[in-house]
Amino acid sequence: MKRTIAYHISCIILLLFSADRINAQILKGHVYTVENGKKTPLVGANVYFPKSSNGAIADENGAFQITRKAGDGAYLFAGLIGYNTDSLLVTEANSPLEFILAEGVHLDEVVVEKSRDGVVLSRLSIGKTELITKTGLTKMACCNLSESFENSATVTVGFTDAISGAKQVQLLGLSGLYSQLLTENIPTHRGQFSTFGWSYVPGSWMESIQISKGASSVVNGYESISGQINLEMKKPNFTEPLFINLFADHLGRYEANITSASKVANNWWTGLLVHGSAETDTHDYNDDTFMDMPQSKFVNLYNRWFYLNEDGVQSRTGIRFLYDSRNAGQDEHLHTITDNDDHGELYKTTIRNKGFTVENKTGFAVGEREEQSIGIISSFNYSDENLIYGRKTYDGKQRSFYTNILFSSGFGDAHRYTTGVSFAYDNYKILFEDALFYSVTPRTAIDRSEAIPGAFAEYTYSYKDKFTFVAGVREDYNSRFGWLFTPRVNVRYNVLEELVFRASIGKGYRSPNAIADNIGLLATSRKLDVDAIDALDIERAWNYGGNISAYIPVGGEKTLTLSLDYFHTQFENQAVIDIERDRNMVFFYNLQGISKADVWQIDASASPFKGFDIFAAFRYNNAEITYSDNDVHYTKEAPLTSRYRGLINLAYATKLRKWVFDFTAQINGPSRIPGLNGYNSETRHSESFPVYFAQITKNTKRFDIYIGAENILDFKQENPILNADLPFGQDFDSSLVWGPIIGRKIYAGIRWRIGKLP
Repeated sequence: MKRTIAYHISCIILLLFSADRINAQILKGHVYTVENGKKTPLVGANVYFPKSSNGAIADENGAFQITRKAGDGAYLFAGLIGYNTDSLLVTEANSPLEFILAEGVHLDEVVVEKSRDGVVLSRLSIGKTELITKTGLTKMACCNLSESFENSATVTVGFTDAISGAKQVQLLGLSGLYSQLLTENIPTHRGQFSTFGWSYVPGSWMESIQISKGASSVVNGYESISGQINLEMKKPNFTEPLFINLFADHLGRYEANITSASKVANNWWTGLLVHGSAETDTHDYNDDTFMDMPQSKFVNLYNRWFYLNEDGVQSRTGIRFLYDSRNAGQDEHLHTITDNDDHGELYKTTIRNKGFTVENKTGFAVGEREEQSIGIISSFNYSDENLIYGRKTYDGKQRSFYTNILFSSGFGDAHRYTTGVSFAYDNYKILFEDALFYSVTPRTAIDRSEAIPGAFAEYTYSYKDKFTFVAGVREDYNSRFGWLFTPRVNVRYNVLEELVFRASIGKGYRSPNAIADNIGLLATSRKLDVDAIDALDIERAWNYGGNISAYIPVGGEKTLTLSLDYFHTQFENQAVIDIERDRNMVFFYNLQGISKADVWQIDASASPFKGFDIFAAFRYNNAEITYSDNDVHYTKEAPLTSRYRGLINLAYATKLRKWVFDFTAQINGPSRIPGLNGYNSETRHSESFPVYFAQITKNTKRFDIYIGAENILDFKQENPILNADLPFGQDFDSSLVWGPIIGRKIYAGIRWRIGKLP
């Protein structure tokens, strides 16, 4: 008999009043395996009651905590791919439990009862967190991080300009500059590499991407305003001994990724991740005399080390090196020097970026309490950018050091706290030259240093699995901007097991890097008001919002997941980049009005039948910013920010995932195009446009072969470069990009796993 809506509402009301009477038991324990006669924690092991969806995941120490509820049954199970599943009869509450999993036999074929979804909305996270899993990262080519969000409605990716190939992201209606990018909770690609860095993380290196909206933890610093994007990379102690991914597309892009891992000593593992890519062809399909994409060569190397001893001391160390070379602009093989009227000179763009990183995370238990530990995080980054856009030159070097020392403990079963101190140091040496209108122009030095010592404390209260409250504060002293106080609060309340409410509020800061943050403006004839850069204050903003997520049973084990969220960002100060007052200038100044962004988003996912998954989402943006000319102020819709984005992803996998079919459709709403004739210019908007993606994958135990297409309908922004025939004239501009600048792309690739699979 079908159940009516009124029936379900009645059940929800009844459960709301009776939820506190449900008798729950908190179970704690560890999951281990035995190597060389010693217990080794099994990170990521699944602990669950098979009669319900109640489960937990073992942390880096193999520890887990799970609340046993009515209907869960008497047996608790633990399992991990590559190990035999084990079970325990639970007879006492709060007793320490211990699983010892034996390494399993690797069969030619493993029956997968349920494949992991590509995009997962975390039930247990304190904030609204969207997890792009390893499955999701293979739904499309995902050659690098900037190409990994096509199935996400949360993050939007676009080009900074129509020449360099550099990409930028948007989160919560704001530039990705305001979202903190982390690699395993270590801040990364900050400052000078904040634009190019999104293309510097190969997709084959990542295990998952966690996208958290709104106010986040104070532990990682004050820089997060709109949210955090955390990357989990392949671990040397838990990945294939050798993995090879080869990729090519019909436009002349070739890519190779190799990851390897091995155990080198009793307590030591190491991994080497290698990436190389090249774009070899030159093409100009819109015949504007500029290459549609640059010719490029990119090399990225990452060596990881992991140490774990029998006392639980563990340490992760990484050394990374990258080199990026791009040649763009006009090409003499495509067009002769008579194709423009600038005295026979072609517009050339060369980009040479180099980066070096050393990082370490070390943690160990202290005292008698299981959860009491100390963690030490350190990293050093060096980046060197050499950019030439026509007659503009940018040479920048950045040296950054970061360390974070954390102490975590608790009291009782419900109270935990983390305190610590941090120190960050950034040193920039920048030379900028604009010789567009003058034969001899002195180079402008834009140097600065920032030393930032800080301290923080964060308290977490958890009532069973039903209610979590996190409050954190930090105080930092920035050597340029003084004292910075950062409060943040997050709340999660499980109204029912199937209904979760979240809310957050917090403040964030960011030091502006006027030129590096807006690198696309170098690909214009505009003159930059570099004398105003030193007067820019630190950016300050509040973010608050909330989320409601419902997990609705629809028969059997099927679940319909619905999520609705709203977030608001309000700037107290922002570095305004004004290209609307004068079509030949770029003005930099501090905000003298309002700057805000409101974002609504609704998501839905379901599996109507075995092997078939549907994910759909819609996001609406409303962002405004105030421009100022002396005492006159104009508040306008934020430029080049789409008003809405809709997305639907359909995925079907045959038995054993031998064949996988993926299709994604996007609809991107209009965005305001900056006025080129002053603030009173007639408001212009881009057109809305769809983009379609499809991929077919054939999977075996060792090989995956995939073929796909992006931008299937071949939609392109018409004339993305203004006045391309006069690249050294006053009205040349390639920065007003709101849509795709390259058309249909057909690609193919192979993934090959060698050695004993994890």
